[in-house]
Amino acid sequence: MPVINFSKVEEAHDFSPVPKGKYNCKLVDIEEANTQHGDEMWKLKFEIIEGVHIGRYIYDNMVFSEAALKRAKLICSRLGLDTSREVNLTPKLLEGRTCILTVEQEDYEDQDGNPKKRNIVAFAGYERVSAPAAPPVNTGKNAKANPRAGLGEGKMPF
Repeated sequence: MPVINFSKVEEAHDFSPVPKGKYNCKLVDIEEANTQHGDEMWKLKFEIIEGVHIGRYIYDNMVFSEAALKRAKLICSRLGLDTSREVNLTPKLLEGRTCILTVEQEDYEDQDGNPKKRNIVAFAGYERVSAPAAPPVNTGKNAKANPRAGLGEGKMPF
């Protein structure tokens, strides 16, 4: 019988689909692959980073065929990438970025013909995460006359 230190073994993950809804997620991995038609494709792995399903994963694909480039642009822009110019797109440019995913469920049959459910991300199911609010700026009468106004006693603006 082998000796196993189970304290060093990760917990088993639940692979059942998460409920339909919106989830704040972080892109944690991208696997480069090809579609069955030979088009370049990235397999995206998102981790849910808030709420009761924190730590669960959602998967989606980004395909680089001519017909799918509009969705690739949408995904990249919602992940905060500047899509107004030419970009040398690499997985490193996107990994670690966050967005909100709209997740649905679909029925399918596994390879043995058993009915199952899985998560899918809606076609336009990506939203940009709101940026944190900037600190208030002193725009009152004293702003020009006293640039330190509102900073408090002895505080410097740098």
